[in-house]
Amino acid sequence: MKKILIALAIFIAVIALLPIIGNNVAEGVLKDRVSVLISNGIELKNTATDSSYLNTKKHYEFLLSDAPKFTKYLNQYADAQIPSYVDAMLEGVVVGMDIEYSNFPLSSKVLVDIYPLTLPTAMAKDLKDEDPKFYIFVDKFLQARGILYHINYYISDELFDGYIKDIDEEYFFDNGSKLTAKLSKATYYGAGSLIAPKNLQTSIEKLLFKATDDKENLVFELLDMTSASTFESLSTYASSASMKAMNISLKEDASVKLEANLENFKVNLSSNTQGKKAQFNIASSLSEFKIKSNEIDIDAKDFNYNISLDDVDKDSYEEFRKLTSHTDASNTASFEKELQTVVVKLLSKGLSLRVSDISLDKIVYNQKESIDGFSFMARMTLNEDATLVQSLKASPKKVVENINLASTLTLSKEFYAFIAKTAPVVNMASSFAKEKDNKLIFEIKLNAGVLSINDKMIN
Repeated sequence: MKKILIALAIFIAVIALLPIIGNNVAEGVLKDRVSVLISNGIELKNTATDSSYLNTKKHYEFLLSDAPKFTKYLNQYADAQIPSYVDAMLEGVVVGMDIEYSNFPLSSKVLVDIYPLTLPTAMAKDLKDEDPKFYIFVDKFLQARGILYHINYYISDELFDGYIKDIDEEYFFDNGSKLTAKLSKATYYGAGSLIAPKNLQTSIEKLLFKATDDKENLVFELLDMTSASTFESLSTYASSASMKAMNISLKEDASVKLEANLENFKVNLSSNTQGKKAQFNIASSLSEFKIKSNEIDIDAKDFNYNISLDDVDKDSYEEFRKLTSHTDASNTASFEKELQTVVVKLLSKGLSLRVSDISLDKIVYNQKESIDGFSFMARMTLNEDATLVQSLKASPKKVVENINLASTLTLSKEFYAFIAKTAPVVNMASSFAKEKDNKLIFEIKLNAGVLSINDKMIN
């Protein structure tokens, strides 16, 4: 009996100590994360802890005091580098963070709220000078955590989900104009590190920005936007996105200055560098695109494209990827020279380009004239050439001899005539066309430096 009581006492003591142990573990992890931020351009302005036996809540306020240093830290996790001009846009912003977790180590769920508390320094100064009342409105909105990212992070599984707080705000300026901003049902979930997740899926039901006054009305609206991405590495990934509708309009005195509407847009991107050669693919579709202004009124239907790039040398591509990711050096003379060297090296290894489909089903012009569209397919290979550098110096024509191209362009006669109205030079191609079922067909080939259209050589 005594042994049982001792064992029971030990068990109860362990259970009682679990929250304390869990709190110490979490405390150590948070200290490490904060230390990393502080060493990379972030200043800890304020911190507070509210801890009970079961739970711990922590509040942090971080000042982005060295934006270039912080963006450099973020860039190590991304393929495309953050442009240097973004630094000025972020410098001086204060971000709040609330973290809540259970003191039991077996509970691995951490709740995180992240929200900007101030505008960046330059933006705040400009807004104060231009419109002090609007600055006060924006400042109060941020202080009230008007923009808030909520994250549920499951540490043991490295999974997360969350949402962006809904936004529904209106502001009336002294001159009578009105600003409306709305964001609804923005959610996301994924796996891996929050900074560099292995996969990420997002959705937004509605995003609306609207500005109106006595004369003008500006509207920007996105509806039902989703995206999904999976990352094996910086150079091997698959991403997709879709959007039910995007609407942009600018009206003045009830007349349309510009109106653009896009419906059912989809795009898929992929990159694979795990085989002997690298492969890249992009495919997209759009059910309808309308654009209207005082000068033009076009309604385009069912646009598609599907393009792939294969047999790309991986080592040369990796050099190209790393070089072009450094945006801060992209305007220098040395960068241009190095880029040219890398591109020539990449092309010298050969590659293959396939255009499976670029097509447009129909165009309605001025809400009256309906015109059938076009389709284009192509296959191009660039042969490997170890002497490409010398060939370029000697004669660019020798490079053309390494290209093999087979393509077919099909246009309706009405679409051909429509293009010729705006670009009369297109009429010169009519003598090469083949006619079939009210369509003009151009079979374009390039072999051994010889270009032909429908088997007619072009000198």
